Amino acid sequence: MIARRHSVFFKLHAFFIIASVVLILLLTSAYHEQETQREQLLVHRSIELSNTLEQIQKHTCNTQNNHLAIAGFKAVSGIHSKSIQLTLPDFLEEKLRLNNINVSIYRDSNGIIYALAREHCTMFYRDTAEGQTYYFVWFFFFALMGGLISMYLLLWRNLLPLKHLYEQIKRYGEGEKIPHTLNNGKDEIALISNAFYRAWEKQNKLKSSREFFLRNIMHELKTPIMKGKLIVELEEASANNTLLGKLFSRMQHLIFQMAQIEKMHAFHLQRTSASISNMIKIAVERLVIDDEKITYDQCNQQIIVDQELFTSALQNLIDNAVRHSTSLPIRITCDERSICIQNYGEPLKRPVEEALEAFVTERNDGGLGLGLYIAQAVCEMHGFELNYTYEDGAHNFCIHFF
Repeated sequence: MIARRHSVFFKLHAFFIIASVVLILLLTSAYHEQETQREQLLVHRSIELSNTLEQIQKHTCNTQNNHLAIAGFKAVSGIHSKSIQLTLPDFLEEKLRLNNINVSIYRDSNGIIYALAREHCTMFYRDTAEGQTYYFVWFFFFALMGGLISMYLLLWRNLLPLKHLYEQIKRYGEGEKIPHTLNNGKDEIALISNAFYRAWEKQNKLKSSREFFLRNIMHELKTPIMKGKLIVELEEASANNTLLGKLFSRMQHLIFQMAQIEKMHAFHLQRTSASISNMIKIAVERLVIDDEKITYDQCNQQIIVDQELFTSALQNLIDNAVRHSTSLPIRITCDERSICIQNYGEPLKRPVEEALEAFVTERNDGGLGLGLYIAQAVCEMHGFELNYTYEDGAHNFCIHFF
């Protein structure tokens, strides 16, 4: 499982959140700057209005309209009921009220309105300069936010197939069959997905060919071996017949080990809850070991494993312990976290890491050296750990479940 902080989707969400916060902070800063500029513009325009009124103080209202229109103050019919009256600095208020003109200033959704009251008329003028410098901030913000959200959704949609591809690869790694579907996209993720499916298809063909070859080889070998064992049993007892019988039995066991390896590399794990005691009992029965050669506890624990493969691992460990023991019986112990197989014998002549490799034998007994290799491989497939220790003349192979 991918840690959240390493996930591409987490980084995408984090980037979007950070970018949104930065954009909002920029908007807030721009908004406050715009408000400052509006206040400065209001003072500046009010001074211009005062200067214009001083120049036309003896003119009629119509003449006043013409002069103010040239200065950017458009005559309107009145003010809206929701308009807010503004308060200017005292010096500006005093300047605007000179020459018997009463000036009131209001703000509505469209900008600033000046109400000029003289003895013979009251006129309302909208400042046309103020409204031209305000709304671009909001337009700029919503344009950037819209672009950011669109890019976020586009990237999220393009990255979404990664989750599906991850689940498919995970299922394939666990041995499940996955549907063969191609991605019709044109981006890099689609190319990776299609390359995976092509490799998966090629791998399946190679695996099927290998399985077909091995199964045919093993099938063809089983028949002459069974015939040879039957002939040996029908012949009179002799040293040569006994040796041939052992050789045929050994060959049969090697074919069985090859079948186990073939199943391991096929990645077909079928996990079920299984009793440790039952698997030990089955392994001992398959090895045809006398009761006096082995002692084991009643391990009633249940573990989730591929019962057939895990039984094969136990069988190989038990067989290895019996064949290399200098004194019998061997002992099998278990608890909730592990199962251990102990036998007494001479120390290993090579490091245990080499003994766990394929085709490495401790003695020249005609084997392929696959027993410990199979046990190690099965443990790794289940996520278990196979540990080895040698203490007081005893070999201990322990499988740790957790």
